[in-house]
Amino acid sequence: MEYDIIVPTIGNDRVKQIFRVSKGDKNMLPISDILIRSISGYVFIVPVFILYFLYLKKSGRKQSLLHITAVLLFYYYLFGILTVTGIGYTSTISFRPRISLIPFLGMISGPIDTILNVVLFVPFGFFLPLLYKKYHHIKTVVLTGFLFSLSVEIVQMFGWGSTDINDLITNTVGVCLGYLVYYLLSKVLPNNLRKQFQSENVNDMVEVPLFAIYTFIIMVTVQPWVIHSLLNIG
Repeated sequence: MEYDIIVPTIGNDRVKQIFRVSKGDKNMLPISDILIRSISGYVFIVPVFILYFLYLKKSGRKQSLLHITAVLLFYYYLFGILTVTGIGYTSTISFRPRISLIPFLGMISGPIDTILNVVLFVPFGFFLPLLYKKYHHIKTVVLTGFLFSLSVEIVQMFGWGSTDINDLITNTVGVCLGYLVYYLLSKVLPNNLRKQFQSENVNDMVEVPLFAIYTFIIMVTVQPWVIHSLLNIG
């Protein structure tokens, strides 16, 4: 088994995963390609959500239409994160981690990428407290965002990018900013409207991790098969 310890450079930042690397050439991955890849994974979670919300309705725990719509949007956003970070880009899995453990150096050399990495996780910190009552505290939201970012870094060790401590830092900062946006917005939103966004009579602390894990599973198994075998996209 071999692995690399790398010094952060501009090209090692997570946002750079939207570049396609092939035979030494680096070309921007088109937005259309990002949409196709994320949607090809997302379609496998929509039926699960439909069955899940029908089950909740049948058991007397009907969720509001606003909550259901926002949940579907949130999980498409998660598929978008995994797509942009390169997860599922190739159909082969090989454990050869490229690890950068030097903090802050890459942030200084690539400030634009640092900002984009922060912005990438702002919706994460916003949606969680908006949709789930048990994620109303900033500590819970930040911890969840950190663990999701850490999961991305671990999965990237299997041939889908570089693992960078700066990504963990910037992504966590993004989650904090997202929570701040939610907090400020919650002060001006009518209370009844805010309640319509939130879940009712469900175990939020179980639902979120389970669907997040399912999202990862789709992106490393089914989605690459759809992209490479059915759609024949390189």
